[in-house]
Amino acid sequence: MSMLIFSYILAAFLFAFSYYLDSRSEKQNNLLTALSMTSAFTAFFAGVSATLLYTRNPTLSLLSFRLCLIAFSMSSVALFRYSLTVPYFAKHSLARFFGVLLVLFAAYLSFVSIEGVTLGTVDGRYFITSTDFYALGDGLFLYAAVFVLGLPGLTVLTLLSRAVGIRSRIFRQRLVFVAVSVCSGLAVSYALYTLSLAYVWALPLVPFGLAVMLVMVYQSESVTTLFDRALATATAINFTVLNLVFSMATGFAAAALIAVVKSRPLLVASLVLLAVAMLFLREIARKRLRRYVRVGSDYETELEAGLDSIDYASGGDVVIQKTVTLLEQYVECSSVEIMVSDDKGKLVTVFSSLGAKNELVIAENKAIDFLLGHSESIVLKTQAITNHIYADVKANLLKIFDIGHSDAFILLREGHRVVGIILLGAKKRGADFTDYDYTVLSKLYSNFFLVMYYLKNIANESVVLTVDREIEFSGQIITSIQENIDRIEHEKIDVDFITRSARKLGGDFIDFIKLGEDKYLYVMGDVSGKGLNASMSMVILKSVLRTFLTETKDFKQLVVKVNLFIKNNLPKGTFFAGVFGLLDFSSNVMYYLNCGVPAMFLYTAAYNNAIEIQGDGRVLGFVRDVGKYLKVKKIALNPQDILLMTTDGLIDATNLRGERFGKDRVQRHLMDNRSYPASRMAKFLCDNLGEFVSRELEDDITVLVVKYLGK
Repeated sequence: MSMLIFSYILAAFLFAFSYYLDSRSEKQNNLLTALSMTSAFTAFFAGVSATLLYTRNPTLSLLSFRLCLIAFSMSSVALFRYSLTVPYFAKHSLARFFGVLLVLFAAYLSFVSIEGVTLGTVDGRYFITSTDFYALGDGLFLYAAVFVLGLPGLTVLTLLSRAVGIRSRIFRQRLVFVAVSVCSGLAVSYALYTLSLAYVWALPLVPFGLAVMLVMVYQSESVTTLFDRALATATAINFTVLNLVFSMATGFAAAALIAVVKSRPLLVASLVLLAVAMLFLREIARKRLRRYVRVGSDYETELEAGLDSIDYASGGDVVIQKTVTLLEQYVECSSVEIMVSDDKGKLVTVFSSLGAKNELVIAENKAIDFLLGHSESIVLKTQAITNHIYADVKANLLKIFDIGHSDAFILLREGHRVVGIILLGAKKRGADFTDYDYTVLSKLYSNFFLVMYYLKNIANESVVLTVDREIEFSGQIITSIQENIDRIEHEKIDVDFITRSARKLGGDFIDFIKLGEDKYLYVMGDVSGKGLNASMSMVILKSVLRTFLTETKDFKQLVVKVNLFIKNNLPKGTFFAGVFGLLDFSSNVMYYLNCGVPAMFLYTAAYNNAIEIQGDGRVLGFVRDVGKYLKVKKIALNPQDILLMTTDGLIDATNLRGERFGKDRVQRHLMDNRSYPASRMAKFLCDNLGEFVSRELEDDITVLVVKYLGK
């Protein structure tokens, strides 16, 4: 009796699941929702029937059982109709008509042939009595033959036969997965029914198979990328050999040692040696398996190394050819088309292995705006066809795929502005893009961004008019950054900065991002390296920072994610030394995280003194887990308080006598010029540096001045 509660819990779950499906499914696909709802009624009436039987009310128990049979017949019919419509969800009027007839037949059969439901007095078993249904045999047996075995079996056969005939591999996979889901649900219910023959308490759990089937069917329908069988096989082999085989071998060897060695010290030493030996052998086996048990799609390391090796000083044609060769070799796509955005808001083909020349007006394609708004960069054609989140822009997405006869594309953007797009043709040998391809392309997004930004701003001969392409490119980067800064305009604050690059190239970085009417985020610092590489790393970091802000609202977690990106995606050895600050004018406070900025000074009018506040900072890009080293600090801002920050290029600058400019000069400058506006303070400090070194700068410098005007 106590197990009956699970019937009601199951019914509640299926009711809730049906509403969930109704809210998420495409409008034309309501069969899965109907299947879940009728399954919920099946579980509910089964529980009610058993409860009434235990409370000695056989008449109402019989009625509830009949309703349970009718509800299950509706589930069985809905499942079969679903097998006819998935994946396109086309209407089948004839199937609907015969479905209604079958449900009416089930209702008639239930009321005519099912005569009673009783409870055994000795063992508490359920007994169902039924009569022959005309000349067709026992009514209950006939019902089971049609709705428990017949229709579900026909459903599986229909799904498999349609899978054989359908051309699309993603839809073929979906049909097979749904067929497996139906078989799994039936197997669970049959196992529970078999268990109930020995243990009567398991009988109320039989409808649990319906829940298993529904969840699996929904998950099958949600799969938008192809299952990589080769990768799964390799994973299974590696797991079997490296874990199961070695674990069993170690266990048997340890048992043998325990049985043979009687001396405890010797036994301990033997077990330690055994463990070391097994670990050593396991490592050898892992390396051998890596060499021989290797799948064709396992290309991430090689592709990343190839993209990292691109020489951007070799010219646009070489960069394009290298990129295309890498994609065709490792991703195994049959064609590549690269389109770059121009000043007229169009994507224009700069390379096509098919020889095509295409144009796409960005503003006219709603799918691009959708992808920008949802921070989606990698899209596979199978996802565009099958993923319900793309339902409203599906036609627009397919137009993009049709341009380059492609099966996948990479949308490169800077913030909410499109830089370009890389269209990848169908895989060679008839394969399709899988979840592994999607994962690798996502991980290497920064490498593709680097290529696209180069093509847009360097390789375009109409833009580059000088021989020194690096100098021209640096100027474009600085202009691009300044144009995209959300300059702080608030009555409580006066903010300004100056960035000067040595030899017009560098990685000094400053950005302001408006989070609300009274909240701004600022970032200032220095990306390691010189010349083109540092400049491009700076641009990528700026773009990624704004993307991360859409994913996390936690200040510290934002910095942790930036650190991981620098560590995993930027060129090896890249690091960032700077500061992240959050200005909150509503509470007159500033939160900041020091990540290696060398000089931060705070002037407080109350004490008429400038103090150094940066403390110890952890540079980003050296360690993966930087969170434990970061500590958010808080400063209460009062009228006339002044913050002055600068990168190491200014502090470490030396004059002809080898003297460093140093922090003391910065501190004195703050005290001597505190009455001037922020822009004048920044300019005066840079002018003082120029007079001090008496020559060209050797490193980039950035100066940020924040004057708090009042509460």
